[in-house]
Amino acid sequence: MLPPSNESTVLVCRVEAYSTPCFTGVYISNGNGLNGLNRVRGWVLVPSGNNNGNSWIRVGLNGNHLRIYTVVATIPSYYWVPGLLAYFTLTFYALLQRVRIGHRRVLYDPSIVTMALLIVLTTNALLVGAVYVDQATPRYNLPGLSISWHFNLEESTLKATLDLGGVYELVNASCRARLNGNGLNGNGRAFELNVSIISENIVVATIPSYIYELLFNSTTREPIPPIPANLSVYAAIPIQCRFTLDKAIFESTYLATFYWRDLVLHIVKSSVLVNNPNPVGVNTTIYIVDLERGRLLNSTSVLIRPLSSVWIDLGVYGAGVYRVIVQYDLLGLVRTRVVEVAVSQEEG
Repeated sequence: MLPPSNESTVLVCRVEAYSTPCFTGVYISNGNGLNGLNRVRGWVLVPSGNNNGNSWIRVGLNGNHLRIYTVVATIPSYYWVPGLLAYFTLTFYALLQRVRIGHRRVLYDPSIVTMALLIVLTTNALLVGAVYVDQATPRYNLPGLSISWHFNLEESTLKATLDLGGVYELVNASCRARLNGNGLNGNGRAFELNVSIISENIVVATIPSYIYELLFNSTTREPIPPIPANLSVYAAIPIQCRFTLDKAIFESTYLATFYWRDLVLHIVKSSVLVNNPNPVGVNTTIYIVDLERGRLLNSTSVLIRPLSSVWIDLGVYGAGVYRVIVQYDLLGLVRTRVVEVAVSQEEG
């Protein structure tokens, strides 16, 4: 085999199990020449066939079943095809004439059968053999699309940012929350969320408060392991979103996760701040005890709203040492938080 030079005309054949399709093109070397297996590395430029002389398709030569041959001479098809057809026609006509006068029997004459097969094979090669058929597994390069999520428990929103790759255009979006559990009829329920498209690729879904309440009631009915000093129970809301694009439909699911937690008590000078970190309201009973006098000063029931706080001002009782006891029910468990605060004469 004569190694091809750069930009020379070559014949490339793919050796298959039952056929060997070939095509011609212009060889472009990648600088490596022949490798140890005596195979040429590079590309072949093939006309695209769209009647544009400047349009080419680049075909790689890295396949193990490819063979490449240097074209040293070419005869235009408009020269050799008519001549070959004329030769076959005259030869076949001469054989038929000999058959007609009785010198040959068609079915038993090897020359006639061989000529007929040769004509059929040549015609098939002219019609099909010169056309390159790529039998490799097709590969599709689809435009990419990705999504990033951000869940904000304080605002009760889920923001989805789509990377449309400059190919797609967002048309519409819808989201729904699906809850499962014993408190939700056992099979789960889906709730449509309010969705807003705030830009060309950003969607915000708002989770209503009753979703958290349903999840809270469902979790309350589930058994909880031994009570820890600081309660923290994992919770998740599966949210399914469907994005309608101009050329496709994209669906994705996100788990909005958070924790059911104990109330948190903070001492701020002569006051106590009781914070509820949960997205549901918590009913509490607050006791204020005067430790110096040994008596109960106040007892009141307060609903601490979701993700909010209440203040307990001990300065109104004057100087002294006070114990604040906060009792509440969380996930079916009675919880108690206690702090002691000393109030000076200046603060009282």
